Amino acid sequence: MKKKLMISLLVVCVLLPAALSAAVLDLSLGVTAQYKDSLGTIKTAIDADNFDGLADFENYALGADVRFKLLIAEVDLVGKFSQETLSSVDYTKIEVLTTAGVSMDLLGFARLGFGMGPNWIVRMDDDGKFTIFDANDAPQTLDSLGETFINSPVAYRATLDFNLGSLMLGLNYTLETDYTFKKAGEVDKLFNANMDDGTVGVSLLFSLL
Repeated sequence: MKKKLMISLLVVCVLLPAALSAAVLDLSLGVTAQYKDSLGTIKTAIDADNFDGLADFENYALGADVRFKLLIAEVDLVGKFSQETLSSVDYTKIEVLTTAGVSMDLLGFARLGFGMGPNWIVRMDDDGKFTIFDANDAPQTLDSLGETFINSPVAYRATLDFNLGSLMLGLNYTLETDYTFKKAGEVDKLFNANMDDGTVGVSLLFSLL
């Protein structure tokens, strides 16, 4: 009982100053670039002194990053576009990641955030046809947008941003899990992801509030 109380007090001591020092409302929007290869692949390339992939513009997914913050609660919406080839077919990959979580200001010069939510993915071929794929990249025919959503994998997203006046420049890390809302009871799949399978990105945001 005492141990639980001490942990609760520690959480309060960490979160309360962050909540009191934070602005009540904050709306930020900007651009983001996500490296498409996993963190594990980046580590392997760095160990081999091979930085060619990091310098290749085609290895990045580009898009928009929107964040709404209320005290320490934050909702992020990230939309990204990239080119991808599956089974010899070229696609434009469209990803929309929506996360809800917490965001804490650190002494006014940085902001640390963490959230989770569905990563909705569709692919468009050269003829303008949209296709959904399962976890094994097999094309699926879905009857509605709602079914597409509940089949989307849930992902974690961590952010570390540095305040530059009205601008924020930071890093983010996105880790996709095998969990979907369609099989909500399989909670263990939220925790089975390999940390090296995530992707690293950068964002530049402008605060509107």
